[in-house]
Amino acid sequence: MPSHGTSSGGLTCVPSRLSDWNSTTGPGAGSAPYRLAEPKTPAEAVEMIRSLAASGVKLRVIGGGMNFVGTDSLSEDTVFLKPAPGAGFSVLRLLEGGRIEAGAACSLRDVILFALEHSLGGASGLSGIPGTLGGALAMNAGAMGVSVSDFVESVTVIPLDAPEERRIPAAELNFSYRNSPCLRDKVLITGAVLKFRPVEKEPERLRIRAEAERRSRAPKGRSAGSVFQNPPGGSAGKLLEEAGCKGLERGAFRVSEEHANWIVRKPGETAARAWDFTALVREMRRRVMTAHSILLTPEVRFADMSDHHEFQKKPLKILVLKGGSSSEREVSLESGAAVAGALRASGYSVDEFDMKELALSPEMKEADIVWPVLHGGFGEDGRIQKLLEDAGITFVGSGSGACHLLMDKVASKKLMNRHGIPNAKYAVVDGSSREIPSGLTFPLVVKPVAEGSTFGLSVVENAADWGRAMELVFRYGDTALVEEFFKGVEVTLGIIVGKPLPMIEIRYSSKVYDYDAKYTHKVCETQYLCPAPSIPEKLLEKLCAASLKFYELSGARDILRVDMMADPATGEFCMLEGNSIPGCTANSLVPKAARAMGLSFPELCTMLVKEAAARKERREA
Repeated sequence: MPSHGTSSGGLTCVPSRLSDWNSTTGPGAGSAPYRLAEPKTPAEAVEMIRSLAASGVKLRVIGGGMNFVGTDSLSEDTVFLKPAPGAGFSVLRLLEGGRIEAGAACSLRDVILFALEHSLGGASGLSGIPGTLGGALAMNAGAMGVSVSDFVESVTVIPLDAPEERRIPAAELNFSYRNSPCLRDKVLITGAVLKFRPVEKEPERLRIRAEAERRSRAPKGRSAGSVFQNPPGGSAGKLLEEAGCKGLERGAFRVSEEHANWIVRKPGETAARAWDFTALVREMRRRVMTAHSILLTPEVRFADMSDHHEFQKKPLKILVLKGGSSSEREVSLESGAAVAGALRASGYSVDEFDMKELALSPEMKEADIVWPVLHGGFGEDGRIQKLLEDAGITFVGSGSGACHLLMDKVASKKLMNRHGIPNAKYAVVDGSSREIPSGLTFPLVVKPVAEGSTFGLSVVENAADWGRAMELVFRYGDTALVEEFFKGVEVTLGIIVGKPLPMIEIRYSSKVYDYDAKYTHKVCETQYLCPAPSIPEKLLEKLCAASLKFYELSGARDILRVDMMADPATGEFCMLEGNSIPGCTANSLVPKAARAMGLSFPELCTMLVKEAAARKERREA
């Protein structure tokens, strides 16, 4: 692995190296590398923290990593700190009065056995807990009725925001059940002074052996140990078993059939994603909440702070709006059901609401986050978004102003023209005149100003076809958009949270990508090729740049699909429109593009919910 720095940003020459979650954490959950700094002594840790902080990076403490869940994407601005085993952090020294000084990298078992050598004990119940003393202190680990905090006289730490080693007496540490608020996240633990009581060696040794025997019956395989804390007066394992969690699977992980509070890695699995582990945690938590109305708190730690913050709160209650009253109602019902299913697969609490009229409902007011999956009509033109905004309800997707602009094809084209984004020459025809616009050249594309799924769309080859096109288009509104036909390859680009997905090339046998080509395929078979094979790299860059520019100019957020026509021979292109609520059916384009880059539909939906949740958190802060 490369060491000491990377080629990007502030991490150049920073004392860290690329590592992997598989070799440094208990469950090995996380498919991306991460940056690891391993000081050998407390003095070196102080200097390392200063150096890293001066480089502008974020610092996180991983410790022994036994109960740590990694990430599936490399975070270039974060370095994880882990005390290296050895003399500096592995000191074991007998002090007077039954006290022992121990380094943070010592295993808890080694500390207890060292105490036994000097006829000290009382902590035999902790001897089977895996991991380091530092980790045990950070979570106030416990078993068999005793906790690490029962033996702490003081803990030595280095605060990440003020790197100087200092000793904190036990009275100031505010230990509670499985929690050490003063020792989590913001400090690097370097060691502790523990006080044991005098014991007879042989009885204590038998108790340690008994604990080892008990632990040997724990589920086999790589794991993070117990996933959840026991709730007051109860057993997390029993609640999880009663909620039907045993045997649940996601990717490389399974809830143990032996103990429902353990997630184990399946034998032989080499690729273990953090998302799969976290999705299981969500689903286990959701099931217990549904069955028992008890909210479990995870004991595992998460490298992704958004996951960490999520699990510190009650599960988000999400309401998916679907249906609507537009011509796209059936597609919306299918899309909404798909989104709800994907979110449930990710462990969220989800309700679905078939919205048939524009009005706020009690369900919307009670939800933490609303997701309008309403294609066309009041669901996509900004009206439902305006109601939600006025009520202070957080929702997924663009705000009312952006939705209104994106739904109005004429307003979108005016925006493109103001900012030099290529689009077809056009005119607007109203229902009273219905005359062929002057200055436009056949063939022409006629479509409603504010409809989706190509309802009302026609290709007019000559004047003889004009009347039929007018009859169709004015079924869907009082005005029609008429554009010159651009002959080329149709492509679409999904944008998620400001980042482009792989581009899709759409091949169809009909003249245009109409409703049949999109959904029913009675006449036309359609191919979706991703990445777009006909688009050369230079043209691809132009298309991406124009789409991202339109995303920003329109005020879109969270998700947008931009449709374009491109001519690979000339390098010219024509932007058609942006879609603020693209389809989420099995045939929909944004989910297809996400899959092409390894992003499952549940992962995609989770990203969008997290983005909305972050807005809610900022607003309420």
